[in-house]
Amino acid sequence: MNYLAAAFNKRGISVEMVCTDEIHWVDRYLIRVINKILHNLRILSKRSSLFSQHRLAHKNFRSNNLLTACRLFLPDLVLIIRGITIREDVLVHIRQKARLFGWWTIGEERMAEAFSEMHLFDWYFFMNSACISAGAQKGLSHISFLQHSVGPELFRPLEGAQKRIDICFVGNWSAKRQAFIESLCTITDKITVIGGKWRRKNLLNAKVRGCIKGDYIDGTDLVRLYNESKIVLNITDWGFGEGAKRSGVNMRILEVPACGAFLLTDGSRDLSTLITPGKHAAVYEDMADCVKQVQYYLHNDAERESIAGAGCLHVRSNYTYDLVINPIIDKYMELCVKEA
Repeated sequence: MNYLAAAFNKRGISVEMVCTDEIHWVDRYLIRVINKILHNLRILSKRSSLFSQHRLAHKNFRSNNLLTACRLFLPDLVLIIRGITIREDVLVHIRQKARLFGWWTIGEERMAEAFSEMHLFDWYFFMNSACISAGAQKGLSHISFLQHSVGPELFRPLEGAQKRIDICFVGNWSAKRQAFIESLCTITDKITVIGGKWRRKNLLNAKVRGCIKGDYIDGTDLVRLYNESKIVLNITDWGFGEGAKRSGVNMRILEVPACGAFLLTDGSRDLSTLITPGKHAAVYEDMADCVKQVQYYLHNDAERESIAGAGCLHVRSNYTYDLVINPIIDKYMELCVKEA
């Protein structure tokens, strides 16, 4: 939100931000705890909440915060970056006063959620092509593609950074990711893994446990980690299928090259809309190929850094938030002209 707000401000557009991830302490320490106990005792079904109507329950709390902000700020356009839901009555009320846009930044496996609420929006952007194709098949005409971007002020090359880490991976634990890291541990012990559940899943695996450096990282610490790594590994764990069958990309596809770091990633049908594989980043087909490419690029510094440099120049020139807001503004103006 901060990147988007800064980009809009540069164009003379005022922005009010509402973080829907904020949780009231009543919900965190009382409502959720009581619901969990009732779920475990099977008194309440897993999908139900005893406090669904309580004003401090998360969905109500975030919906009311958004509604209050809109009443005070009186926006012309409300852009909801979709991750969690807002109550339908709130969306209906907002749309009576302003244009309502949505931006689906989640994988294709949950696209049914987006389609269920799209009738409430004036326009809906998707960051993956599978959702666009599925929407077209449903006859939806108020959708379009809007890809990720990167904040180059934060994600940038750091002068004097030393490549002290062979491989780094940032992301929560999964069985698939565990298998990759175990295989890569046979190549080098200079591996850094940061993410949730890794320690718990590797209590008896000393080799992998030695690679784990934390549960979470962001901001300047993340940028430094990328800058100090010879290879930044991306192992996606979402979407349907593998490789080119998967739709969409995650933030690493742009953030890693923007730091001047070398990215080794799995594939996606949308990957080539952002970068050129082999020129701006390396792409592996499966775990065996990933291991093979890690071995190759750890021993070919010049080629690895050449790809990292090309990726850095390409991403920083083409994928800033100053550019990504253009389709949002254009669509808003187009709808205003049609209505007039």
